[in-house]
Amino acid sequence: VQENISVRGVAIQCRVTTENPEKDFAPDTGTISVYRHSAGCGIRMDGIGYSGLTVTPYYDSMLVKYTARGSDFAETLARMKRVLQECRIRGVKTNIPFILNVLTHPEFETGIVTTSFIDDHPELKKISTSRWNFASPSQTDQRKVGRLENSIRYFANLAVNGHPTELGADATKLSTSHADSTSKILPAVERPSAGGTRKILLEKGPEGYAKWVRENKQLMITDTTWRDAHQSLLAT
Repeated sequence: VQENISVRGVAIQCRVTTENPEKDFAPDTGTISVYRHSAGCGIRMDGIGYSGLTVTPYYDSMLVKYTARGSDFAETLARMKRVLQECRIRGVKTNIPFILNVLTHPEFETGIVTTSFIDDHPELKKISTSRWNFASPSQTDQRKVGRLENSIRYFANLAVNGHPTELGADATKLSTSHADSTSKILPAVERPSAGGTRKILLEKGPEGYAKWVRENKQLMITDTTWRDAHQSLLAT
């Protein structure tokens, strides 16, 4: 019955939408280039977004809904701030910076606000000039977040496609030879003959292969397929 229901802890829910707070929350459209969820203790996530998703103006603009819970308001607020910091949605505008402005406002942090709070503080919508007191310097404002991610994308593109000729790069002057610096650090070891361990398995069978593994004194590296196979056999 109703009198037996007790209140335990505090919960905060934030709805992440593809809206631009600086344009009076006008919906934004486009293709999501990066989509990475947040998680953690006391966090529930409800959403269906993914990288490559096309956001159209014909449906609800909400992408994901985060719900944080904790023993008190301060703990719950801290968890929600962390979740929104770690969430990565790029390619379209979102209201995440606006929500962070609300959550980090001194008045909101007291836990005592009214429905006129946003109207009384129109500066909350100015996300391009927002500053947050976060532990990571690269997450303290929008410009730093964008600058860091743009640099990562640039170096990734450089590693895959090389220096762009549009910027004056001359492929004929680039060195393609690299010295093996590991030879000065790693000790010389006897390497398997051509064919690797698969050749041993084919020639000696499972028992011979297992015997070779047991007698091998060197470091062996494998993918998770072998490990998972052993786990399944032991479990069943």
